[in-house]
Amino acid sequence: MNNIKVVAVASSEETRVSLYQQLQSLDFVEFNGVYIELSDAVRECQAVGPDIIIVDTTGRELDAGLFIQAIGMNPENPCVIFAMHQEMDINIFKEAIRQGAKEFIQYPEDKAGLEVALKKHMAFMSRVATTQGKSQQAQTIEGKKAPGKIITCFASKGGVGCSTIAVNLAHELHALKNNSVVFMDLDQVFCNTAIMLNHKPSYSIGDIADNNPKDIDEALLNKIIIKHDSGLHVVVGSKSVLDDNEMISAELLELMMDYLTARYDYVVVDLPTHVLDPYHQYMVERADEILLVSCPDIPSLYRTRQYLDLAQKYLDMRKIKMVLNRYNMKAAYRMSNQDVEGEFRYDIFARIPNDWDLNVEANSFGSALSKVSPKSDTVKALQKIVIQLMGEAEATVETKPQTSGSGLLGKLFTPKNAGSP
Repeated sequence: MNNIKVVAVASSEETRVSLYQQLQSLDFVEFNGVYIELSDAVRECQAVGPDIIIVDTTGRELDAGLFIQAIGMNPENPCVIFAMHQEMDINIFKEAIRQGAKEFIQYPEDKAGLEVALKKHMAFMSRVATTQGKSQQAQTIEGKKAPGKIITCFASKGGVGCSTIAVNLAHELHALKNNSVVFMDLDQVFCNTAIMLNHKPSYSIGDIADNNPKDIDEALLNKIIIKHDSGLHVVVGSKSVLDDNEMISAELLELMMDYLTARYDYVVVDLPTHVLDPYHQYMVERADEILLVSCPDIPSLYRTRQYLDLAQKYLDMRKIKMVLNRYNMKAAYRMSNQDVEGEFRYDIFARIPNDWDLNVEANSFGSALSKVSPKSDTVKALQKIVIQLMGEAEATVETKPQTSGSGLLGKLFTPKNAGSP
């Protein structure tokens, strides 16, 4: 791959000098200087046909924005635009992306970010060059990618380990078969993903939730997707409990899910316990599979039964799969796990053993369970779920015998129907 051709325009002499020095130090960049006047940059673009145009918008947001838009909207200009600004302001960032910029860099604060972006685009150009030799026949056979599968994880009671299961399920989906997987944490208040994956997100769904969904384009959505070191891609509902964002709407989620399912094999969603949130019903209705997580204790099972009674009114119950977490913990009221399941009267799709120490260690270090203890029974149970969800083995769902409902849980739940929901 030859060097990439760059045209750069700065908004001040100080930035011009800094940008010139940095570009000159990069041996894979070819450029003839850094300009201050936009008209000079236009003439240079016409002369060299650059791969990338770097535009510093600081202090002249309107003129530079029109410049970016004129280039970005011109189909005869296939070059990529990098926008720069001295401030990392979300409104300036969003406007630049909408006008056609593919990257946004705070400069000179983030000089390393510019170098990374240039190298990333060079690598992309190299990959494109290697795939251009594909025959039209091969492309026709390849066809259009089928939409990705949506797996939603939910618990009607907090503290049962749903988020841990969701993020580790996403990790195993990617690790076992090298599927492309994006994990979504839709909790807009207490988003645990940052801790579990040991990362600090810069953008979240909440940052764009106050926008009209029709104005949100692919470039902006792609900007909030975090590329995690594990290979997972991650989207979070909020960056911090202090975020003051609008509630995520079903319209925004629909746009996002269309985008994600077109690009990933699996979208794993961790839903918060708030059943009445406007996006809860949308997500469970759109999901291909719903993993309903509970624990073998009376408060968890009671809340889970209540949710199942509600779900029967508006959901296809065939896609709900019960996951009993912390299965070998001491059951409540001296009842065995088998007694609890028998009283519960709902088929159990999967049982995940209780390994408190493993969960604490993995979450404390921001690591997947399989990275800490790959041969543990808990990890094997998660991998079994992955295999079943991928359709590579029959789900070994065990049906427990029906009871008369006269036991302890039967008295607490007082179900209307004796049969399975």
